[in-house]
Amino acid sequence: MSDSSSDNIEKGVYLILKGLHEELGLEIENQHFVDTPKRVARAYAEIFDGVKDTEKQIDSILATAFKDDMDEMIVATDIHVFSMCPHHLLPVELFISVAYIPDGCVLGLSKLARLVEVLARRPVIQEQLTSEITKYLMKIKPLGAAARVEGQHFCMRMRGVKKPEASVITTSVVGAFKEDRATREEFLNHIQKKV
Repeated sequence: MSDSSSDNIEKGVYLILKGLHEELGLEIENQHFVDTPKRVARAYAEIFDGVKDTEKQIDSILATAFKDDMDEMIVATDIHVFSMCPHHLLPVELFISVAYIPDGCVLGLSKLARLVEVLARRPVIQEQLTSEITKYLMKIKPLGAAARVEGQHFCMRMRGVKKPEASVITTSVVGAFKEDRATREEFLNHIQKKV
């Protein structure tokens, strides 16, 4: 993040704090708020790391695919990441499972988690994130790709309807996962939580 964008974030946070002071009476003239704008700017640079050069980051991840004869389903489950809701800029805690069926090309296992992490480190709605995971996985030309995302949205937990236990589940299936029910069911069986 450039210095000027960091400065803009700091100015924005300062204005928010000023507004909270003027509108709600928040006492901001104490030691805890002195460096808050700087701290938020640094935190946002990390939280929104996926915004900068998203396509370039993803291309770099997918470039590590290598040739292999493996043609059975590869599944990564319980990838735990955080994102931000673009509507309220509040956190979303996500648990993601991803699968694909290779067709002569496989990704390193850590790259599935890295792909998910880059896509989540942006202000993005859960539905879009879910479909983007499979869209980008299809760039390595597998027989199919699938993603299941379970999210707990702080915009639902702390405000509005105030339902702290509510979860939102979205799925995206393409290729063999969409065309073949047995393949889709195999994926769902792999990701079911065992109690």
